[in-house]
Amino acid sequence: MTARHSSSKAGYMPNMKKASLEELSWDAIRVEFAQKNATLAKIIDDLSPSKEYTLFKAKYPYGAEIVRGGNANLPNEQGQCIGFHDSNLNAQLREKLLYNKGSTPVSMVLKNSVEIFIEVGNNTIPFYGAIPPGKIFGTWKVLNPHDSHTPAFLWNMTAGARSLFMMPKISEKMKHNRLKRDFGITADTPKTLLDHWEVFSALANSAQFGETWEAEILFFPKKWFEKLDDAKWLPFKCYLLESSWKGSEYLRNLFFWDIAFSLIQQQRGIKPNPYIADTVKHLLGMGIGALPGFAPSIDDTCGPIKRLEEIYSEVYQLDYAPIIMDLHNFSSQCPRPIYYSLAYPTTTEFSPKSRLDTSKISDLYEIKSLLNKYLLGIFEDNLNLQLTPLSQIPKTVQYDFFHTDNQQYQSINSSLLLPKEDFNFQKTPYKSNKGFPENSSFIKGCIRISESSAT
Repeated sequence: MTARHSSSKAGYMPNMKKASLEELSWDAIRVEFAQKNATLAKIIDDLSPSKEYTLFKAKYPYGAEIVRGGNANLPNEQGQCIGFHDSNLNAQLREKLLYNKGSTPVSMVLKNSVEIFIEVGNNTIPFYGAIPPGKIFGTWKVLNPHDSHTPAFLWNMTAGARSLFMMPKISEKMKHNRLKRDFGITADTPKTLLDHWEVFSALANSAQFGETWEAEILFFPKKWFEKLDDAKWLPFKCYLLESSWKGSEYLRNLFFWDIAFSLIQQQRGIKPNPYIADTVKHLLGMGIGALPGFAPSIDDTCGPIKRLEEIYSEVYQLDYAPIIMDLHNFSSQCPRPIYYSLAYPTTTEFSPKSRLDTSKISDLYEIKSLLNKYLLGIFEDNLNLQLTPLSQIPKTVQYDFFHTDNQQYQSINSSLLLPKEDFNFQKTPYKSNKGFPENSSFIKGCIRISESSAT
């Protein structure tokens, strides 16, 4: 079975490569499953499920919209992605998988990654970053079927990263037309960083692309959740509850974050610009690893990175190194620096600017000033925040601010320092001897979150 969209509103791409859907027994998938999630595999082995407890293995090409506006798209026999309510969808398939408000069933990524995000006007909010192999998601509704507060219509999900872009400018019309001619695509010349994904998706699904990139997902039918209250199924239910609990830790405590920030503002007489305050709050969420940032792609987990970089270097003929940025979460276990850019806002709150005549560097300076006040308030610990992730940020996380035109702001660093201080910019999958894209809009007002040198 396979994937393609049924309407232009759903992101239909005429040249979308086929996806597939295969129903498998536990015995047929258990070895591959255990390689990605050994703990849950052991729990299921102990259950010794009968042949009725099947799983569906789906393969989606890069850029396929697995969920659009809360509505899941499943591969059919012709290799097209169609919605649950499409009359062409197999009735037995609908019966087994339509139980989660019409969105994706409870799922686990098997290969590469997917991104769950919300569209807000001209921006996207990548909620959890790139969801890697072994990660279970889609459990909130089945664990709380009667009182779920999650509106399904908000969610979107793509195979590979939706939040993916080239650092150098790729909007030269003549060069873009060369791509359209050589790869038979119709995607318009991208105007913003957010537009890059559409071109990347078109290229990856072109017959001339030269390779196939797929995200593989395992879907759990509703049969798996009919006996969650039985004693035998308690370990399975507890695993789902623990996974869901850990995954919602940040969201559940936002109320307390808001109180803490309000108290800091009150104690220090701060009346911040709402737009600046939203950005600072987001940066702190990135600092504890709860919210993703961007980092240079160093492998193909989020998409066919190496091939895209090769095409832009050799066919488009970029003048700079073809550095692609993808999603990454900062953590002490994997302390790669991550970045937030005013050119690609991903805040989960989006108050409008109180002034429209400000520049990116003046906004950057205001963000730095407010962040420092919050960090000082957290460090002094008058709010009883000890032992919380928030209390650790002043000790373990460093925030650095960059702009290409920083002469008038001594506390803002030159963006030209980025490739010298972060060697990940030199680890691109496609090796190039071209220079760092110093004119990239992304680095004209960006913040780096990294491990503190004091730790």
